[in-house]
Amino acid sequence: MTNSIFKPESGRIARRCGFTIIEALIVVFITALILLFAYRLFFSQTRMVTQSIEFLQVNEGFRKIISFMGDDIREATNILKPAPVLSDKVVELATRPGVILHLQSSDLDPYIPFDSSLGGQVSLRRDITYELEKIKNPESQTIPRYRLIRTATIEENSGEKTTQRQTIVDNIRDLVIYRTIRRPFKPANVGGMEDHLVLPMPLNQSGTGNSLVHLNMVLERARRGDESGDVYSINMNTCFYKRGKEIFKNP
Repeated sequence: MTNSIFKPESGRIARRCGFTIIEALIVVFITALILLFAYRLFFSQTRMVTQSIEFLQVNEGFRKIISFMGDDIREATNILKPAPVLSDKVVELATRPGVILHLQSSDLDPYIPFDSSLGGQVSLRRDITYELEKIKNPESQTIPRYRLIRTATIEENSGEKTTQRQTIVDNIRDLVIYRTIRRPFKPANVGGMEDHLVLPMPLNQSGTGNSLVHLNMVLERARRGDESGDVYSINMNTCFYKRGKEIFKNP
């Protein structure tokens, strides 16, 4: 009789410690929600970190171009290329491989005799070119990408030249460099108190002159392997003013 009472009680104890199917489904559902939330959080953070790295990479390219090209243009005494164009022709300019900027600069030293071998009192001559080189990529026919190469030739003594060639950036989508011809102001009638001798014109019509160099560029992040299509890119427009003046021999 003792055994018959003990068996039902042990059976009741086993049933109290088990899980029903509904309880198991609830646990699985809650676990799935937690994993889904963690999955989305992880990949959203990964995407944010990737975008931040791409932003830093593109801005580093802009910084290099502005640093090198800006200093060279400001110190230039002569700009051989690009040739100045009319303001209304700027929209027709496009990115093309080859030499896009050619500069010359000279340093003067008053302690050097005027009959220096380099001419006048010139102690140093620099000849600097910037060249766009097309990069082979999966979409070379539709979305070309270029690298910017800077070549500097330095002459300290007559006939003794040193050439330095370096790649500035290699993730350029578009880069257009141009100068605009400054048109003369239109004359006006001086017939009243408020009349002007000349009519002012906006810079996009009158031009900015030969000494101001404009840069329109689009840089994209580095492509991974055979990656094609549009990728992260930034557009920037800026300009630099040539401060150096041409050096001529005193006749």
